[in-house]
Amino acid sequence: MAVKEKRMLKIYYITPVLILFLLNNACLSKEFESQFNFKFNLPEGYEIFNKNNLYDVYNHSNKDPLVKAQINLAKKRLENQRIELLYNFSSHPFNNINILVFDEDYKINEKKVLKQCKKILKIERKVGKRKVDLKECRMHDRPLFADWSMYRENESSFVEGVVTQQIIFLYKKKEYVITSACWDKCEESKNDLFNLIKSIEF
Repeated sequence: MAVKEKRMLKIYYITPVLILFLLNNACLSKEFESQFNFKFNLPEGYEIFNKNNLYDVYNHSNKDPLVKAQINLAKKRLENQRIELLYNFSSHPFNNINILVFDEDYKINEKKVLKQCKKILKIERKVGKRKVDLKECRMHDRPLFADWSMYRENESSFVEGVVTQQIIFLYKKKEYVITSACWDKCEESKNDLFNLIKSIEF
């Protein structure tokens, strides 16, 4: 058999496997519509809580007391702030992703990103009363349409044992702050955060 034919045979075998893999991944993800006028994807199991479905959150049928406690905290937060909360209770009862949007217009680049991370952490320390250090601070390449995007990670200034993973980006004079608060399975939550950002469509 000629080399060209062997290559073509490999492509024919690989292609169905690749298509099956992509289809499986597509089936395992769920599309959400944000109250902040964009769509995004997260793995199956996530639920979105915002003011539009506050009644559903309060009347959630899950009987796990840890989940109930989180729902009550989410309910209070939703009443006081325009925010979206995403939980995957099947993965972990406390891990969550939250979305906040502000009217802002400022620029961050490689030279300014560390200064910005330190500024945010300083505010967090002041409010949270815990002295913690940055684990990671850098520019981020997603979403592609953003004016700029940055990633920061540190132990939570508010709760011991929690890791804060956060992507902040600017788009059309709005600052999007998307934060994962992680108690366990932090690599998984980080991947979910990155994939959420990658999937955003306005």
